Amino acid sequence: MNNFRSYTSSHFRRFPKSLSIRRKVPWWDQIHDPGSEIVSKWNRIFLVACMIAMFLDPLYFYLPIIGGDACMKIDIALGVRVTFARTFTDLFFFLHIFMKFRTAFVAPSSRVFGRGELVMDPRAIAIRYLKSNFVVDLAAALPLPQIVIWFMITSVLKNPTAAHANHTVSLIVLIQYIPRFFVMIPLNRRIVKTTGVIAKTAWSGAAYNLLLYVLASHV
Repeated sequence: MNNFRSYTSSHFRRFPKSLSIRRKVPWWDQIHDPGSEIVSKWNRIFLVACMIAMFLDPLYFYLPIIGGDACMKIDIALGVRVTFARTFTDLFFFLHIFMKFRTAFVAPSSRVFGRGELVMDPRAIAIRYLKSNFVVDLAAALPLPQIVIWFMITSVLKNPTAAHANHTVSLIVLIQYIPRFFVMIPLNRRIVKTTGVIAKTAWSGAAYNLLLYVLASHV
C-alpha cells in the first residue's frame, strides 16, 4: 500500500509543466481583431453612449433662468445633474480611445493583393492612431462644458449680475458637437461594414432612426 502511494505521487510529479493551467490574458491587454465580437459589441455600446451624450449637451442651454437681482440666474440643481450625467458619458469616450489603441488594423500594402493582413503590433497601432483620429476623439472626450459651468457657477455665486454675460458654455457645447459628429458618423459606418446592419431587429432599427430624427430636431 505504501509502495502504491509513493508510486502514484511520483507519477503525478512527472507530469510536464506544459499541462499546467495557463492564466487567461485579460481583454485590456489583448490586441483585438476589428471584426471580433468584443469590438462589435463595444461599437454598439459606444454608439448608444454617443447618442445619449448628444441628447444631454443641449440641456446646458436651459441653465440660465429668469430670477435674481440681475433678472437672470443659473439653475444650479440642473447644472449638477447635467454635469454628473455628462461626466458618466464622457467616460465612454475615453474608453473608446483606449479600445482604439488595442484594436488591430489592416495593413494598406496588403490590400493590394486582397489578403487583408492584420497589424497586431501595439506600437504600430498607436502610431497610426495618433496620426489619424486621435485628436478628434480627444476633442470629443474632453469635459470642457463641465469645467466651464462650474467656473460660471462660482462666479455667479460671487457676483449675481454676471450670469447674463457668460455665453462660454453655449459656445463650447456647439463647438464640441462637431468632433462628436465626426466620431459618431464613422462609427455608424463601421458597424454597418462589420455586421451588415446597424440594428439586429426591425423595431430597434426604427427606434434608432427615430432617435436620430429627434436628436436633429432637439438641437
